[in-house]
Amino acid sequence: MTRVLIVDDEPSARARLRTLIGRYDDLTIAGECGTTEEAQRQIARLAPDIVFLDIQMPGGSPIEMLRTAGQNTAKTAFVFVTAHSTFAVDAFDVDAADYLLKPLTASRFAKAVAKARKKLLTAGERLSLRQTDGRVVSLAPEEIVWFEASGNNLTLHLRSATLELRSTMGAFCQRVAPFGFTRIHRSFAVNGALVRQLEPWSHGEYVVIMDDGTRLNSSRTFRTGVASLLASE
Repeated sequence: MTRVLIVDDEPSARARLRTLIGRYDDLTIAGECGTTEEAQRQIARLAPDIVFLDIQMPGGSPIEMLRTAGQNTAKTAFVFVTAHSTFAVDAFDVDAADYLLKPLTASRFAKAVAKARKKLLTAGERLSLRQTDGRVVSLAPEEIVWFEASGNNLTLHLRSATLELRSTMGAFCQRVAPFGFTRIHRSFAVNGALVRQLEPWSHGEYVVIMDDGTRLNSSRTFRTGVASLLASE
């Protein structure tokens, strides 16, 4: 069973989450919290698999709680549930599995559960990457927002830095596909979990907007990859 913790200061919001979670035979509610301080204690005590939590709570900021927790929560998938869209970048900066806006719908909740499960499967996995200067770095796949072909090398755009790698686009796309990366153009591939929005462009092409604000144009050649992103919206 997948153990779930509910964190929200509003009783009605907790009740809605209980109803949605109750539709899944493999999800069980391990506990509920009404403050950030209580959530911090319960996460440490219960070690839940998935935490659904509001982004504005009494007792402190859940975002700051996760920033200070570090590796102690590496094996937990966090899904923010809030009425405010303005904190999405902060949520993904602390490696949230998803960001749900209230009022919750069953279909959108199902996609959040799927993303959380996917995150649990890949939790703790790291990539060993050789940079163009010969140095080898170890990197969690979720740190990569998007990457692009740069001559005979690749440029990886991370949340707060870039890396230059010795690899072809095709080989690296194949390597990171299990972690949710999708090729949208001959020169671009994106982390599907960090796509903020898709804007129709022309002739079946889209502008893919990432959580860091980057705007990338897709191409019709890779419309199958874009279709997979549309399906997860």
